[in-house]
Amino acid sequence: MKDLALDKTTHDLIYTGSDLLMVDELDQIEQSLKERLLFYRQEWFLDTTSGIPFYDDILVKNPNVPNIENIIKAEIMDTPEAIELLSFKSEFDAPARSYSVSFSLRTEFGVASLELSIF
Repeated sequence: MKDLALDKTTHDLIYTGSDLLMVDELDQIEQSLKERLLFYRQEWFLDTTSGIPFYDDILVKNPNVPNIENIIKAEIMDTPEAIELLSFKSEFDAPARSYSVSFSLRTEFGVASLELSIF
């Protein structure tokens, strides 16, 4: 499967001259995982059921961290090419109200690894 390449920092389309770049295999899976984990439920008006339930379960007073981990793990494993979650580490900083994850995942094309600050 191929996808349009996005800049890892700005999430803008990457192009050279007038040609859009494409990603495939492992790079596409890592890009897709990042998109999935940063996509808020009800963000897209054509499908309000897709995405992470940030407003319902995560961005609340006294969030349930094990529940957040389960939501994130489920979203990772719902990725079509995902086979097995090899490692998963999350860190919740209550005073800063930040949550970050790092994980590695066995896929059809090899091992994908991602470190991401979700909020």
